[in-house]
Amino acid sequence: MEKKQSKRKAPFVGYWNYGVILTYASVAAAVVGILVSSLYGAFWGVVCLFISGFCDAFDGVVAGTRKNRSELDKRFGAHIDSLSDLVAFGIAPIAIGFNMGMRAWYYIPVFVIFALAALIRLAYFDVTEEVRIAEGGEKRTSFEGLPVTNVAVGLPVFYFIATMFKTPLVTQLIMAFCYLLCAFLFTFRFRMPKAGPRGLCITVAVLFVIVTVLCLIRWYVCGVPLTANVNAQCLPVWKRATV
Repeated sequence: MEKKQSKRKAPFVGYWNYGVILTYASVAAAVVGILVSSLYGAFWGVVCLFISGFCDAFDGVVAGTRKNRSELDKRFGAHIDSLSDLVAFGIAPIAIGFNMGMRAWYYIPVFVIFALAALIRLAYFDVTEEVRIAEGGEKRTSFEGLPVTNVAVGLPVFYFIATMFKTPLVTQLIMAFCYLLCAFLFTFRFRMPKAGPRGLCITVAVLFVIVTVLCLIRWYVCGVPLTANVNAQCLPVWKRATV
């Protein structure tokens, strides 16, 4: 009787445990970022992107604390992580650029290239990871190409540099370069060392310091307030008065 009850299927599909909480939080932050960047400005989308990056950085560490995971549980965690990365680091960043005023037709190819590169990078990683595990390979110590999660590091830096300029075209061109550079690095074959928990903590701390310095320069040197929408002229008429 007890054996039958232990095999009873859960009422909902998927796996619901603390091991995937940060992955789900990353997606939630990305969706919120897409919406708030449209409503209140790209700055808040960047904040949500950083939150998504933080959650993704440590979701594997949290999942690793669970013992006796089934093979399906592990596969689900790996696939849900890649799917969430596509939303958080492949789609949400596009919303940030769009709400910075990148709405001319020539920015459409930039966004398409960025999204496709992120998709290809994630799919390639999934396939190679499955093959590595099936062949009993050693623990991964490096990545081929730039992991898409690094957008949470690079884009905020580019954003604060770009918004130091009060000319919208300059701001948008700097961001376009950011998207194209990321797309190139996603698919360019090079070895990037995989950081452990300590390395992730150091990366987060360094990024926080860099962004803080850029914010201070942007505000006190360039005269651009922290949450200012530098491209307010690109907003709908009904909203311009509120900026």
